[in-house]
Amino acid sequence: MEALWQRLDLWLRAALPLASTLFMTLLGSGAWPIPYLGTVMPPLAFIALFYWSAHRPDLFSPSAAFGIGILNDLVGGGAMLGTSALLFTVAHQIIFQQRSVFAGRSFLMLWTGYCIAATVLMLLQWTMQGFLEWRFVPILPVLTQAVLGIVLFPLPCWILIRLQRFTASPS
Repeated sequence: MEALWQRLDLWLRAALPLASTLFMTLLGSGAWPIPYLGTVMPPLAFIALFYWSAHRPDLFSPSAAFGIGILNDLVGGGAMLGTSALLFTVAHQIIFQQRSVFAGRSFLMLWTGYCIAATVLMLLQWTMQGFLEWRFVPILPVLTQAVLGIVLFPLPCWILIRLQRFTASPS
């Protein structure tokens, strides 16, 4: 019976990155009582994706990034289906390849990396949406989302850092 509990414990620890990213995706797309917040909500899903791709890519795979992207498109309603999935999967791979720059370094280095990645991601998503819809999409909400994500990054990151401690195997 003890072996069953140990396996369950390990499975729950391994599921934490995906579960927290799912939660942040849903939190970022929820209906909030603040007017116009939905159009400028910071990219909470990408914050979690960035963090887990840099720190625990063994527990957050490219398929998880793809799935989170599909969910983000479905519940967010802003992008065409598949846009976030493509961008999140590509971002995951780039962050994974550059993880030595972020993992084990200062928080300022992680934040700087996020600033660059989020800005590029938001601009690419804006460009793709304009091309796919064949119209000019206003850029101010996209820039506001990017800035809010950058400014608010420390709070969700602090929470994710605390959660990461639970992903380690119990000693």
